[in-house]
Amino acid sequence: MNRFYIILSAAVFLLLTFSCEEKTTWELHSSDKFGVADCILTNELKIQVLRLYSSSDRLNELPAGISGALAEVSDGTQTVIFLEDISEAGKYISEVPFRASAGVTYRLTISLNGKADTAYAEMTGIAPLEEIDISPADSLYRLVYHDSRDPSMMEVTYNWSETPDFCTAYGACEASEVYYTLDNIDAEKIFAPDRQVISFPGKTQIIRRKYSLSQAHQQFVRALLLETEWRGGLFDAEQGNVPTNFSHGLRGWFGACMVVTDTTHFE
Repeated sequence: MNRFYIILSAAVFLLLTFSCEEKTTWELHSSDKFGVADCILTNELKIQVLRLYSSSDRLNELPAGISGALAEVSDGTQTVIFLEDISEAGKYISEVPFRASAGVTYRLTISLNGKADTAYAEMTGIAPLEEIDISPADSLYRLVYHDSRDPSMMEVTYNWSETPDFCTAYGACEASEVYYTLDNIDAEKIFAPDRQVISFPGKTQIIRRKYSLSQAHQQFVRALLLETEWRGGLFDAEQGNVPTNFSHGLRGWFGACMVVTDTTHFE
């Protein structure tokens, strides 16, 4: 499962949750459930994906997918319908492959239970991938992430299936992680809790996918991280609503990202 989707899912409960801090005591007030949309168009010619699900009132519970919605994406000239994927509740896929382009404003319309909601997205450019940096980590190796020259999100997928013993020891033959470069200086980021480091053996395939982030999309990611990965450090921010670019009640984000990718066969 895409790790960005997992992070977004974890933040669903927090989107309308308010907290009050008195010394070390936290009081959480839950809200009514609401719909959350997650859709990122890319410049790759492929079947594009929309996920639609209901908020959860438990922090460790993945939200349930929402079925029965009608969804379409338009660039003002052409419209692509999204059809529900019968294999996964809440997953909708474009009826035809298409790619998004820079300089175009895209509109996502979602109709559910007789109500329609819309969001708009524009794609920004992206710098090429930086040279990969791999460092020894005890008897294994790890990827060393360096901030990009531009705001971006990088998804890294590891596949060590050529090393069956490590698959058995790790419990899987694949793993993934996500890194972010944002135009912000936050104490919460600098003093965030340590994140798990994925170590891998030789004979591992490493796929890097770097996504451009518009200014608005970057602010959404920052707010999301403040509520998830950066929480629990020395300088937690006061909890609040994660922004959304939907207009009539849906939460989540609709984005358009330029993607560059490479594959490394590390021996």
